[in-house]
Amino acid sequence: MRNTQLTRFSSPLTAPLSKAVRAGDFLFLSGQTPKDEKLQPLRGDIEVQTRNVLETISGTLAELGSDLTQVVRATEWLSDIQLMGRFNSVYAEFFKGALPVRSTVEAKLSQSVDVEIEVTVFSPAK
Repeated sequence: MRNTQLTRFSSPLTAPLSKAVRAGDFLFLSGQTPKDEKLQPLRGDIEVQTRNVLETISGTLAELGSDLTQVVRATEWLSDIQLMGRFNSVYAEFFKGALPVRSTVEAKLSQSVDVEIEVTVFSPAK
């Protein structure tokens, strides 16, 4: 029987959350919003914000021994669904050929940013 013990990875944010949790062969990352180097909300157009979020997710996955090709599910929230085309152009750059299943919804987001993304990753425990 596989070890299904949970491993929680702390967040650098002051919010009460883990940045990721490993459950068996899966990693679950908390929703990521655009942040600058001081962890303050990053402003800018949807392309800048999306790139920032996906670079952060990619960095977290690298720290945990995985990468974007292992993402099996993504959930995205956009402040305005009309931003989807521009969001998709950046998103496609990061997930070339390894597209996860996904859901995208319009929502009012924390700190008035335009995008938040969370992912579930297949990452066999070593």
